[in-house]
Amino acid sequence: MRTSGCSHNPAIDGMRALAVLAVIVFHVDAQLLPGGFTGVDLFFVISGFVISQSLAARGDTPPGTLLLDFYRRRVLRLLPALLLMLVVTFVLSALLIPRAWRNEQFDQTGMAALLGLSNIVLAGQQDSYFSPGADLNPFLHTWTLGVEEQFYLVFPVLFIAWLRGRQRFPSLRWLLPVVSLVSLVLAAWQSRVAPTTAFYLLPARFWELAAGALLYQWMTARGGAPRGRWLAWPGVALLGAGVVLAPSLPLPFPGVALTVIGTLMLLAAVSTQGAATTGYARMLSWEPLTYLGRISYSLYLWHWPLLVLLRWTYGLQGAVLWLYPILLLLVASASYRWVEVPLRRAPALAAKAPARVLAMAVPVVAGAALLAWSMVNFHEQISLSSTRDGYAWQARKYPAWRPLDPVDAPGLAGRRLFVAGDSHAAAYRTLTSMVARQTGMEVRQDDQGGCGIVNLLRAAPADCRSFAERALSRIEAQARPGDIVLLASLRMPELRGRDWGNGDAVVFQQMLAERTPSDAAAARAEAERVLDRLQRLGVHVVVDAPLPLFKAGAYRCTDRFNRMNPACAGGLDMARADLELLRAPQLELLAALSDRYPSLHVWDPLPLLCGAQTCSAMDGDLPLFFDNDHLSGHGNRVLLPDFRTTLIDITQRAPRTVEPGSARLP
Repeated sequence: MRTSGCSHNPAIDGMRALAVLAVIVFHVDAQLLPGGFTGVDLFFVISGFVISQSLAARGDTPPGTLLLDFYRRRVLRLLPALLLMLVVTFVLSALLIPRAWRNEQFDQTGMAALLGLSNIVLAGQQDSYFSPGADLNPFLHTWTLGVEEQFYLVFPVLFIAWLRGRQRFPSLRWLLPVVSLVSLVLAAWQSRVAPTTAFYLLPARFWELAAGALLYQWMTARGGAPRGRWLAWPGVALLGAGVVLAPSLPLPFPGVALTVIGTLMLLAAVSTQGAATTGYARMLSWEPLTYLGRISYSLYLWHWPLLVLLRWTYGLQGAVLWLYPILLLLVASASYRWVEVPLRRAPALAAKAPARVLAMAVPVVAGAALLAWSMVNFHEQISLSSTRDGYAWQARKYPAWRPLDPVDAPGLAGRRLFVAGDSHAAAYRTLTSMVARQTGMEVRQDDQGGCGIVNLLRAAPADCRSFAERALSRIEAQARPGDIVLLASLRMPELRGRDWGNGDAVVFQQMLAERTPSDAAAARAEAERVLDRLQRLGVHVVVDAPLPLFKAGAYRCTDRFNRMNPACAGGLDMARADLELLRAPQLELLAALSDRYPSLHVWDPLPLLCGAQTCSAMDGDLPLFFDNDHLSGHGNRVLLPDFRTTLIDITQRAPRTVEPGSARLP
């Protein structure tokens, strides 16, 4: 082994190819290779090993110059193709991906990726890498680049200290091993107590990249690994075991431990003197495989946004599924040939001082960020999707600059309208802000996705109880007798993600059976606790009866380029009788609660949104619903007159404070 140089090893290219292919197969269909995501960990170990070779090959350079030159080479190696991918993805996303609440997460991830921080942003979001819907974020894959780029800021200092000072200060030989051990211990702990943080952030991943560097240091100390060829096949076996076992283990530790160890063994084998003549090295050095290894960076960059854009448009089906690898290979090859290689080897850039090259990168990144920001903020002007009409689709606060005729409702003027609930409460923002403008009411809103109040199905999740307590305490502190409280939530089981293969009737019966007697009792008890507290305040409580919901989301299925998507197969229409059947238990509970609590008023929008036989997510060309179950802006305006009338009727009855449990007076 050449320990002081950086000679090219085609077998390592072959290993890179296997890593990226595993990741791509996993992302196309996780069922084909459930542990394929460990290809990323294989990449990490290889990176640590190869970067160590690169730094050692220039070990005679003064430390400061070596450090700047390292960053120059990393910038020229990684930044051009990354910026191109990000900018193109921002543009195509603005054109083809409909705007929804998730888009903010997507945009934050992409903008952070420009600075190598997307992994930090993702760690702060609620969803994990494996959460449903995560596969719709076109920038999700950049988390690995964030980990590597942050590693590159720290590792060279540690490695140069070892490289230049290990003879004079033997204790420096323990610097990287100790830091790696701390990272490993942290990974073992965080994988159980904070798995999302452990998965995305560098501290719990450092040991993986450092493992490759430690292998290089060990082989350097030994003058190579002359007997390392036997490690190849055990290494391959451990890699295979890692693919099989990782999905069932905490990540990253011990989930990827076998992958890391197997990669180290295979790296040691292919880096041994004379290994090129062995059978495993010849297989890894097969030209088609090594070519994929050479373009693996571009393959990784482009494979994910192409997949996500297909998921948002036509879908991964039919001929498109078979055309995808061809398109990916063409795009990645073009990126490698015309972006990666020319800039990395450009004589003009190589001749410049490293500090000047790094300084030149700053305005380039700033320009890319400006273009990305423009795509995010002006998407309505350039989008090809019908959802670009935010007035029709988005349920958001009615803008102050839009004219709105006042309504004579003296009974409502000066009253406060408190809105509390989950994302369906947020989906009433257009409605509540418009009625406030028209009548002189004041709206105060508390909502948190997934945290319904009086959901009528079952007890609220434990992690939602603090939100409900905050919302109710705020109402208790601020409400005056005669004010109105709107408790809005999803009150039917969702239709998305169901297996409809056995027919609708079977699924509906299964859904009704999901609400057990104990669930019903818990839902009633929780509703009574809430209503007891609110009735003592002398306020009026409005609960909306369960609204229609649909198998497909309107925002994903109304454009020419996405109507054929498998996600739209359920359609945007539902038989009204089926929905009435599904919500019957909730209506029965509401009727019982209404008998007990005089302050409770049930508002039922379903008859306004449905025909006699069918409920549709669309009102002609305009959406009544944004997705499977949230109202659109247009849907809010359809309901406005009835909601306003309901509020006016409520205030014509004097509020009465009664003891909890008393019967409703005639």
